[in-house]
Amino acid sequence: MGGGADASAEPADDSRTATSPTVAEDSRESFRSWTRIARLWAVAWHFALLVAVVLVFTGRQPLWLLVLVAAMSASYLLLEYPWLLDRVPYRAVYHHLAIVSALSFVLVWVDPSLIFLASIVLSQFSPLAGFRIQGIATMAGVAAVLTLPILLRGDLTWGDLAGWTLTAGSALLVNLFIGGFFVEMLNDNDRRGALIRELEDTHEELERAHHEAGVREERERLAREIHDTLAQGFTSLLMLIQAADATLDTDPDTTRERLDLAARTARENLAEARALISHTEGGGDPTAGLPLDATLQRAAARIGEELGMATSVDIGGSPRTLSANAQVVTLRIAQEALANVRKHAQAATVTVWLTYGAEQLTLAVEDDGVGMPETPCKGFGLRSMRERVEQVGGALTITSAPGAGTRVEAEVPYE
Repeated sequence: MGGGADASAEPADDSRTATSPTVAEDSRESFRSWTRIARLWAVAWHFALLVAVVLVFTGRQPLWLLVLVAAMSASYLLLEYPWLLDRVPYRAVYHHLAIVSALSFVLVWVDPSLIFLASIVLSQFSPLAGFRIQGIATMAGVAAVLTLPILLRGDLTWGDLAGWTLTAGSALLVNLFIGGFFVEMLNDNDRRGALIRELEDTHEELERAHHEAGVREERERLAREIHDTLAQGFTSLLMLIQAADATLDTDPDTTRERLDLAARTARENLAEARALISHTEGGGDPTAGLPLDATLQRAAARIGEELGMATSVDIGGSPRTLSANAQVVTLRIAQEALANVRKHAQAATVTVWLTYGAEQLTLAVEDDGVGMPETPCKGFGLRSMRERVEQVGGALTITSAPGAGTRVEAEVPYE
């Protein structure tokens, strides 16, 4: 079986299997299977040599022929078999083929009854051939040489020529079939291994894409949370400090009120930051532990204090326990809508409605400010509100016109 087994007889290279347990196990099983085949072939090879020994003894041939038979066995064990198992240098296979071909020629020359050895030796060439023209030509030449002693002994007759042709031709055809079988088997094994590796690579790519999508989604979530909590809180703090600075020399009482409000805002912002960190680590309440109704009332009251505007919160329907996700989405939309009132509306009043419906929660934030342009800007806040509500299967509607105020309405399913 020399020379043609290089496709898959040994385990795949570590670089191809290090990250793929499936490919590694398939490679190991392929190697074990190939080892069993190599051992069976070794047994068959030595069985043929044992037959040759028996024929030498029974045919009363010179006993030195046994030395040649032993040399054929040694060549297989020292050159061919180790190559099949451990991949010793490739040239060892060709050394083996040259040795056994020469020894077989001599054995058949001395004892024509050993002609079957020509077919056995030819089988060692068979994996080299497959169904390639060059391989078939090589096999035909080897078959002719190995059976040539039949023609070279005595006078050549037409019967001798026919016998030689039949012997060489049958040996060639049988071993071409064997070679083709092994080549196709090895090619199929290669194709299977390549398919498994391709599937593993695809699986790894999908896992990597899934991981990257998860990381991207988490970053976007954190960006929304930071924007809707910490960033808004810092904006409020900055406005309060600037307002306090404006009255520092003229109205100490007002300045003190604004600084007290700034301190309270900072404490609330710190509580929201801690809640956000706790929620990100897998626990905690991102709404800082307050019910949604109370949180909305606090947010509306704070913006009223900051801007000196009238605010109100109207709760409708029968209050019910909300999932953390529905509560967070509703709160963040309300916070962003109120933040937009602070930054853009120039309103005198703002009203927050929270209605508990049969299948969904409806939040509306309405102000009487300057309204929005006909083509509202597509800032991060508006996009964040829309993404939040769409993620839970809800809907967001923004109604506004220049000089007519703005109404932000979100419908959030209970889940």
